[in-house]
Amino acid sequence: MRLLALVALCVLFTGCMRFPNSGPFAKQPAKQIPPPYGTIAPANVPTKPLANQSPLGMASADPTPPLPPDEPHLIPPKSEGVIPVSASLPGDEGLDGLPPFRRKSDPVSPPAPPKLSKPPMMEQPLPPGATPPANKNLAELKSLVATASSAWRAVNTYETTVTRRELNPKGKIESDVALFQYRKDPLSVHTVTISESGKGRELVYNPGQYKDKLYVKLGKGDPFPGAGYIPPALSPDDELVKERARYSIRDAGFGTPINKLAGWVAALEAGKIPADLLTFDGPVNRSEWPYPLVGVTHKMRAGDEPLFPKGGVKHYFFDMKRESPSYGLPVLVIATDASGKEVEYYLFEKIKLPTTFTDADFNPDRLGKKK
Repeated sequence: MRLLALVALCVLFTGCMRFPNSGPFAKQPAKQIPPPYGTIAPANVPTKPLANQSPLGMASADPTPPLPPDEPHLIPPKSEGVIPVSASLPGDEGLDGLPPFRRKSDPVSPPAPPKLSKPPMMEQPLPPGATPPANKNLAELKSLVATASSAWRAVNTYETTVTRRELNPKGKIESDVALFQYRKDPLSVHTVTISESGKGRELVYNPGQYKDKLYVKLGKGDPFPGAGYIPPALSPDDELVKERARYSIRDAGFGTPINKLAGWVAALEAGKIPADLLTFDGPVNRSEWPYPLVGVTHKMRAGDEPLFPKGGVKHYFFDMKRESPSYGLPVLVIATDASGKEVEYYLFEKIKLPTTFTDADFNPDRLGKKK
């Protein structure tokens, strides 16, 4: 019987080997864990004890399934941008004793804007009734020009000592000090140079009676035939006259700088020039004057003035002391070219007005005669 049983077992074993997926000893499919938490167990892991194996030899009836594969929609992707740090920083606590991790910064992301400790300063509105700076500057300029124009209208004759320093059209500096006598109506001018440079030079201009001519007596340092000589009368437009003076004799008097400045103020009020071209400087201390003068600065652009083709700066200084004989008048005018070089300097001192000039004071026959 034992032999017969042994033969039968051998026959059955041989059939199972030839047909492994059939028969009573066929391998059963592994238990499947429902997705997404599981997958099919490996085929080589037995789920039931073999016929000749005791149940006590099995670690478990159902072995622990392997870890599921990564699924992007349930499990975060493996980060390749995570790098361990050697030391823990505040707020970087590790998990289960593992070293903390810090993520690499995204090189594509723009840097965060800096945090401001304080909000940016906003322009404060002007209090009610306050005047904007540009308008205040304009108001001061208009008031000054009005005072100067009024003072000039009240003047017909005056006498002053003029210090002149200017760059003439030939590029030479002309410098002298002269006694200057002036009559507005009819226009008449008489000058006598009192400085060492050009000493004794005299000039008479009275177009209303002696045509539009300049009558001159030469002074110290003048060209041949020299001091004391009286050449033929010349027109103010003659080249020999124009090459020695920056301005025409027709522009003599305080009216020229006052009217010119008034024109620029009017242009400023009309919005024809930028507001920063004219500045009211207020009281200014000058070494030439015993008390402060009121200053105005005019920034000239290229082409604004014929004598300043590249632009420049002109400073006007007005005597605003009411008890002064020169009240309201520009007693000092200084100008520089675009490079900052001084090209004009006119100082008017010892002003006397009114005076008692007569036609004889502006007669060419007085040239060379002692007063």
